[in-house]
Amino acid sequence: ISRVKLYDADPNVLLAFSNSNVDFIVGLGNEYLQSMADPIKAQNWIQQYVTPHLPQTKISCILVGNEVFYSNDTQLKSSLLPAMQSIYHTLVNLGLDKQVTVTTAHSLTILGNSYPPSAGTFRQDLAQYIQPLLNFHAQINSPFLINAYPYFAYKDNPGQVQLEYVLFQPNQGMTDPSTNLHYDNMLYAQIDAVYWAMKAMGHTDIEVKISETGWPSKGDTDEAGATPENAGLYNGNLLQR
Repeated sequence: ISRVKLYDADPNVLLAFSNSNVDFIVGLGNEYLQSMADPIKAQNWIQQYVTPHLPQTKISCILVGNEVFYSNDTQLKSSLLPAMQSIYHTLVNLGLDKQVTVTTAHSLTILGNSYPPSAGTFRQDLAQYIQPLLNFHAQINSPFLINAYPYFAYKDNPGQVQLEYVLFQPNQGMTDPSTNLHYDNMLYAQIDAVYWAMKAMGHTDIEVKISETGWPSKGDTDEAGATPENAGLYNGNLLQR
């Protein structure tokens, strides 16, 4: 394991991995976003949780909030960008902005359309938040992170979505009629749908990265395909890509 995403910035974990080659993304929880617009609070957080561990522990990214747009809380959504900007400006002031990037992670529910990938768009009700967020990502050259779980698309429509397609197993795949790109797995199609959604908002200058993915090993009776075997296939096949 060379990269780890934390949902917080647990000092015990970061201390334990000092002088290792493990690269950390540390998280700033959604509950802190509204207060982080205050530069003093942003600086206090970074000086308490990040700077004491540098450079002995590799911290390459601060994740400001997680799946914020999945929430119905409009105040939380409005707080995301100011919090990211405040954290970034603090890093600049401390001379750490070239070492530590600032981003946030999104659920794929931010997409209004994802099929075919070239028709990918963000939800219209989120455009007012996502457009300035993309502008900020482009400005500071930070990646757009997604938590991508093809399992959910399969679970919602197991009759239409081929299991092999979501498990990286041999299958016919699908060809995007607009680009003629052929996809042999859903994860790659989902990533490209995000790229196209960003392009629809005028951005081809932001990298998409996956911050979470996986497959459940157990589920309720209505959760088709949630088995240890399928989880092993998904994770194992993904690692071979």
